Amino acid sequence: MLKRFIDICSTAKIFDGVRKVLIAVSGGADSLALAELMINSRRRFKLELVIAHYEHGLRGQASIDDAAFVEAFARERGVEFIGGHGDVKAFAAEQKISVETAARTLRYKFLSETRRDLNCDAIALAHHADDQAETILMRLLRGATLTGLSAMKFRTRSDDYGLLIRPLLNFRKDALENFCRRRNLTPRLDATNFETDATRNKIRLELIPTLETFNPALVETLCRFGEVAADEADFIAAQTDKIFPAVVRDNSIVRAEFVKLHPALQRAVVKKFVAQVTGSVKDFGFVHFEGVRNVLISGLTGVELPKHFRADLRHGKLYIKTREQGQGTRDK
Repeated sequence: MLKRFIDICSTAKIFDGVRKVLIAVSGGADSLALAELMINSRRRFKLELVIAHYEHGLRGQASIDDAAFVEAFARERGVEFIGGHGDVKAFAAEQKISVETAARTLRYKFLSETRRDLNCDAIALAHHADDQAETILMRLLRGATLTGLSAMKFRTRSDDYGLLIRPLLNFRKDALENFCRRRNLTPRLDATNFETDATRNKIRLELIPTLETFNPALVETLCRFGEVAADEADFIAAQTDKIFPAVVRDNSIVRAEFVKLHPALQRAVVKKFVAQVTGSVKDFGFVHFEGVRNVLISGLTGVELPKHFRADLRHGKLYIKTREQGQGTRDK
């Protein structure tokens, strides 16, 4: 297992340009295996390691015990430990979001701030092949497009979090659990992972086992699909960047140029343009992007969009403005 880990990290150049790494460790088998593998290969990759754990305050004493367990694990191996905690339920209620989303938001905020405070080059996450398959399947059920169905990568750079590395993406969960047993590690068990009220848990515990009766290699198939989708999405993004200046001028999409494009590039141009004008596509879905595309293709007058925006086609150019801005322009 350790040799395979080192081979994958070397081939994929996961630690290129990385010297100090913050490892996110929950205490479960996945993150425990990641920490143990990185500790045992740190001399090979010349790494300085820090273990971080965020206590969500969701499971009472069990959560507190998880934090103590991870801290002891780090101390026993001579690795610096940083802990954080928060009131996830209160934050979820305040922000009107799910507890699951609130937990992820606060956890990543803690990891990001800790990375900056300790001047770490990257945050290491324990996502593995089964996580990859679950994510792709969940997004597929929600109607994601090619970009949304793209697989997680070994290295991802984010404006919010810096460099995120995922060295375990080629490992199955059962292999990580077996590794922990061979190392006499006793991971913490989070009982909420076995509750079927969360969508991801239902996919993991119910849907995937059912689908595996049709295809026993389902996880590998989904991961391979995600990798291909990621490559094709990257290619479309690169082509979009090339043609964008010719199609988008004066903060508008030029219809005469737009209709010449392949539908895949049309959709990519629309999404990039919406993000550029509105600042984010967070509240926009396929139906909204397709609505803008249909305005351009069919020569319609316009379409209403989320966040008080509207797309209008005037004199062969499509503009996206707030309804107030658009009204002011039409009144002139």
